[in-house]
Amino acid sequence: MRTHIRRGAVAVLLSFTLACSVACSADSGGGGGTGVPSAAGGGTGREPGGSGGTPPPSDSAEASEEAGGGPGRASRTRPLTRAELQRALLTQGSVAGYTVRRGPKDALPADATVAADRAECRPIVDAFGSRPKYPRTAYTSASLTKGDLSGTGEGTLSQLLLAAYRVGDAQRWLAELRRAVADCRGFTAIDGAGDREPLAITPGRNLAVGDASVSFLMRDEAGKDAPVAITVVRTGANTATYLSAGTSGRPEPVARAVADEQHRRMVDAGKVAP
Repeated sequence: MRTHIRRGAVAVLLSFTLACSVACSADSGGGGGTGVPSAAGGGTGREPGGSGGTPPPSDSAEASEEAGGGPGRASRTRPLTRAELQRALLTQGSVAGYTVRRGPKDALPADATVAADRAECRPIVDAFGSRPKYPRTAYTSASLTKGDLSGTGEGTLSQLLLAAYRVGDAQRWLAELRRAVADCRGFTAIDGAGDREPLAITPGRNLAVGDASVSFLMRDEAGKDAPVAITVVRTGANTATYLSAGTSGRPEPVARAVADEQHRRMVDAGKVAP
């Protein structure tokens, strides 16, 4: 899977990412998928709205290592259904200066698999692969653009994936992702076709947003392509994953205002009885 932002001779390339780009039309549908989890524990957007699974590991080692979220009491937002995620998704006008376009009907087709050649690095590729260790029970997506992406100025693109998980799974993943970002400074990602891409990982500054967050930079090891800034924010049993790149060639993490507003909308969606 490849996403391009072109500015003259500049091509910002991210392999193995969401199948959504600047070309996504504003009326292309609500996102969310119908993939069925595999026996290996993967899956993409099966839609029971799910509240099953094990209780949140609030007293476990995973929970104690998951930090970096916003201040105050945890949101405890339940797993949202696909319809609720669609309602919670940022829309045009949600954040000043950004153009928001809904993603394709299935942003994570079942064949958009990604593996890491090091087992301890799997939580990183699970941010954008279609068969993560902890299956998504529902998801939807959008692209957010700001500035000039035509090639005559500077602009940024963020691809956004909202996902729900069984109770406790989002918290476990964030704890594992935090450890992976610290330990896995480089690995090779392998897509479903067997194509391989060596990637370098650099820990980023976690946002004080949501119940927890993890931020890092991902780039090709050769340093030929601009880095992609990845931020995952947890809202209870749900996550918002941002993959952001810019035409300038500099890291362009998602703006705090964007992440704050998306977290708020997900909390509000969880207050409505299913």
